[in-house]
Amino acid sequence: MMENEAYPLGKLPDDLCWSILKEKVVGGEEEPDELKAIKERVIKRCDGLPLAASVIGGLLSLKRKEEWRSILENRLSSLSGDEDRVMQILKLSFDNLPSPYIKKCFAYCSIFPKDTEMEGDMLIELWMAEGFLQADLDSQMMMEEIGMNYLRILLQSSLLEEIIDESETSASYKMHDLVHDLAESMSKSTKVINNGDAQIIDNDNQIRYLAVDSADCREDKKKLFENISTSLHTLFIVNGYLSGDILMNLKNLYVLNLSRATTQELRVSIGKLIHLRYVNLKRSVNVLLDSLCKLYNLQTLTLNDSYVKDLPKGMCNLISLRHLHYYTMNEKLQMPLDMGRLTCLQTLEFFNVGREKGRQIGELGSLKNLKGKLKIRNLELAKDKEGAEEAKLSEKANLFRLELEWAYNREGDDYNDEDVLDGLRPHPNLEELVICNFMGDQFPRSLMELPTTTTLPKSATTLPKLGHLKFNSCNRCRELLPLQNITSLKELEIWFCDGLTNLPSDMLHSCTSLQKLRVNCCRNLISFPLDLQQTPSLLELELRRCPKLKTSMTPKGFGFLTSLRLLVIGPFSDDGDDHENSSIYNEFDWSGLMSSSSSSSCGLRELDLIGLPHMESLPHQIQYLTALTSLMLRDFGGVKALPDWFGNFAALEELRLTGFKGLGHLPSEDAMRSLTKLKKLQVVGSPLLEERCTPESSGPDSQWSKVSHIQRLYIADY
Repeated sequence: MMENEAYPLGKLPDDLCWSILKEKVVGGEEEPDELKAIKERVIKRCDGLPLAASVIGGLLSLKRKEEWRSILENRLSSLSGDEDRVMQILKLSFDNLPSPYIKKCFAYCSIFPKDTEMEGDMLIELWMAEGFLQADLDSQMMMEEIGMNYLRILLQSSLLEEIIDESETSASYKMHDLVHDLAESMSKSTKVINNGDAQIIDNDNQIRYLAVDSADCREDKKKLFENISTSLHTLFIVNGYLSGDILMNLKNLYVLNLSRATTQELRVSIGKLIHLRYVNLKRSVNVLLDSLCKLYNLQTLTLNDSYVKDLPKGMCNLISLRHLHYYTMNEKLQMPLDMGRLTCLQTLEFFNVGREKGRQIGELGSLKNLKGKLKIRNLELAKDKEGAEEAKLSEKANLFRLELEWAYNREGDDYNDEDVLDGLRPHPNLEELVICNFMGDQFPRSLMELPTTTTLPKSATTLPKLGHLKFNSCNRCRELLPLQNITSLKELEIWFCDGLTNLPSDMLHSCTSLQKLRVNCCRNLISFPLDLQQTPSLLELELRRCPKLKTSMTPKGFGFLTSLRLLVIGPFSDDGDDHENSSIYNEFDWSGLMSSSSSSSCGLRELDLIGLPHMESLPHQIQYLTALTSLMLRDFGGVKALPDWFGNFAALEELRLTGFKGLGHLPSEDAMRSLTKLKKLQVVGSPLLEERCTPESSGPDSQWSKVSHIQRLYIADY
């Protein structure tokens, strides 16, 4: 075949088509008799096409079992055998969507270019603005809940596909190109203009949804906008310019998306578009004037990644606002007065507590519908426990993540942090809690103690769903109480808590689900003798930059951690030890670590070991961790040559060395060549090795022949 010639993909065998379809219909459950009865004929309709199998499976899943045979006989039987078979199946799936509103939601997605990753929350907010999410009179569901249900139906019907990204808290979706073609054909009122192609088209006055990409929306577009000024409900301008004159004529606009657009005149004219329900100004403006606060119907305002430094003073007038997407690192930003009037608000990413009335923490009390994530800053301005209780966090059942932050630098030492934290007790549904710059001597027992009711079993906790707990810069805190009965905890992080000298051995006694434990930069921590048998699910353990920590007082029992994949450790205290060797690591539980790695089919895969600048040798025990795929070594400044036992790391794919200022020699050429899987070598802060690892280097000290075969090579001084 020619290099750029398309490769023809064959059709799937029947068994694979059936597995796709069956997964869609019944998941992992056993096939019901009704499905078995139509198996052969359904497979025939799929014709070896995976998309067809997925769509037919989705169609059947939305119907009762008693209807499956009739669907096969009356609807699928009419499919022709030509190349449009998949499109016919897609059309059939669209026709069988259970609501005309869901069909409108699907067709609306054609306004996005093909291959666009559409954030689920954004789709719901757009559908809501267009009025597609109407509840029945008897329904208690909020519009956002209806939108989530519509997304599930479109996903099950294979008209949308979910993009899995563990780093994102909100799901995203894409459309197959053929599905996008179907959405375009179903939405005759949508017009997309790319690259300035704005020719006048028939029936301009029927266009309700318009997207203009990379276009200059000035004089040459005036005619188009004049023709659609009364019919247009949605306008997307991406990477273009929109004049205020054009905007002011779009009186019936519900949705205005100016992401990355140039909009100098927007600030005055936008207040006249009183029907707007959705405004997206992402990366497009730097100042918001009070004219925006005349949009009393506005439901969603998106300002993320914009250059806005202050919110308009009259924001409390946006009484219909449900979602404010805006975040800034500036803790000095003053919140608009009387934010508590925005009782419909669900999304609020942060709240900076202020001193004056209308900016105090009690403004949060009436925001009963808050959901998702919330960061509360400047908590030193909360007066006492009673004042903190006015935020009514215990009533906010839909918050899953809460960050509580006090100012980092404060004068005096008369703090009321313990009382304030006691008054900020969150709802039991909370999943993630972060506490920053807390200056109490200890954390309130009420966070972890049993509920005041006796109707619950004694094993209960106030936060039964807590999965992620983080303490950051809590420097006066002298102790952390054992986290009793928090069996749901999966991640625990302790950062920059200089007041801690000891973490109790039984601190994680009940945390059998813990997967990630990070203790970092606690400068006075001496002891953390954790029994790792208490944490059998641990996947990642970081215990680093705690310079007073004694090796003999570090966790023991690595042999029980058969799931451990990442270990970051060091440096440890070198008091009383020989500065010229690595004996300070000798009391670390290397034998347990080697045992867990050898007994597990996976074993430890990543090791990050931190030393001290004067150390002249590496801990020899690491040579036995032969399952490592990634090894990072830092701050072994006295090491002059790497030992030949590096050749034992047959599985190693990545090696990174930082702060080896005396290093001049790599392992022998035979040892380096035995690392057959090594794809990346990165050395930073080794000037002598940098000089010897170039094609121009020569003589007996040249190291170039040892590394010239490595695909990704980076050796440099700082």
